[in-house]
Amino acid sequence: MVTLDQAYQAQISVIGSMLIDARCIPLVLSKLAPEDFIDGTCRSTFTAIRKLTREGRPVDPVLVVDAMQGGDRYIGWVREAMEVTPTAANVGEYIPMVRDYAAVYRFRELCQQGLDCTDIAQAQEIARKMPLVVSTAERMPMMTGPERMLDFHQRMKCTEKPKYLPWGIPAADRCVYAELGDMILLGGYASSGKTLLSITMAMAQAKAGYKVGYYSLETGIDKMTNRQVSSLSGIPLVKIKALDFTEDDWSRLAQAECFGSTEGSFAIMDASGFTVEDITSHAIGHGFQVIYIDYVQNIHMPGVRVTENYAKVTFISQTLKTFSRRTKTTVVALAQLSRPQKDNGKPVPPTMHSFKESGQLEQDADAAFLIWPKDLKDNRSNRMFMIGKNKEGPRDMVELVFHGDTQTMVELVPSVAAELSAQGRAIKQANRNRAQQVEFRELRGGDEDNPFADD
Repeated sequence: MVTLDQAYQAQISVIGSMLIDARCIPLVLSKLAPEDFIDGTCRSTFTAIRKLTREGRPVDPVLVVDAMQGGDRYIGWVREAMEVTPTAANVGEYIPMVRDYAAVYRFRELCQQGLDCTDIAQAQEIARKMPLVVSTAERMPMMTGPERMLDFHQRMKCTEKPKYLPWGIPAADRCVYAELGDMILLGGYASSGKTLLSITMAMAQAKAGYKVGYYSLETGIDKMTNRQVSSLSGIPLVKIKALDFTEDDWSRLAQAECFGSTEGSFAIMDASGFTVEDITSHAIGHGFQVIYIDYVQNIHMPGVRVTENYAKVTFISQTLKTFSRRTKTTVVALAQLSRPQKDNGKPVPPTMHSFKESGQLEQDADAAFLIWPKDLKDNRSNRMFMIGKNKEGPRDMVELVFHGDTQTMVELVPSVAAELSAQGRAIKQANRNRAQQVEFRELRGGDEDNPFADD
């Protein structure tokens, strides 16, 4: 535990090291920022040194005092900082002490603000900041060429196979090497099944041991649970809505409830009215490794008019991208697609350009999934699932067998699809042959089909 006196001494030692040995200045500037210095004089000195360095000027006590713009009153302090720092060799040990105590100090300030707050809005703002102020992660991690090659070599020698997020869809599992910290986009038309598909994906990840949080901004928790149980049990959703069960249904429900109860790592939140800050702070507080947001265009953003949706979605996308990278939390953002485009009056499948309001969503995503009805005029038809963007793997498109009644989607196995397609073509050809061919046969006098036979 770093005490107040130790923190102050660490700050002075860092400043003194920079003053007596300019070679350590680049290291300190890359690791610390002015807000990491709790002592005001140390902060002013650090800021002055950083200013001189940016301007390409030498860092010596006279120029530092001049840059601090405090007159002669800083001369004695600068001299003392240099005298109490016999060597700059230990500056690397002092840097984390300075950063750690700064985090503790900011946390204490927020705690005091919490004690003094008078309304729920202030309390929510303080709660949002809490997880961020205690983070002591390096602001901009860096590895040199030799360091990166050594790290790569060590990773390649690892006998344990790398672990990637499962999706519950074989095509995605084969192609998408998603890791914690990635941002994934899932787009679909209204009522195309993107929520159903996302629940399938979330359950696969929870089953694999990931802690998953699902933020639903459009559908209540009870309705989401109904869909999940229908998918797990195979009982039509209409029967669950009507509470119309047979004895066999009750047995299947019990099995589904048992399975759902074991997936304690899959939580669903009714996030209606939440802001992007609310969602990310809540996710940090509950330690979710993967979060789903259904869907981004519904995230609340106070003071933004409907006509400003482009700016709104851009801000939300960039915020979620930064959050996923900084906290190593995978974000799966569901998004509405624009209405189907038409070619010669016929609707055509969507592309990556179909994401509504913002190309920022497409740009920020590490991978993007799209889903739409195979027959764009029939929402009951099977679904097409496409990996539209994949930074670290191939793209693919497969057909999903869609059962809206039991809330399930299953990838159509290629061999089965080919067999069914061949059967369909054979049946169509046979029907065409029957329609086009004229059959002739001889009718004899006693034949019952002979209209000219004597009675």
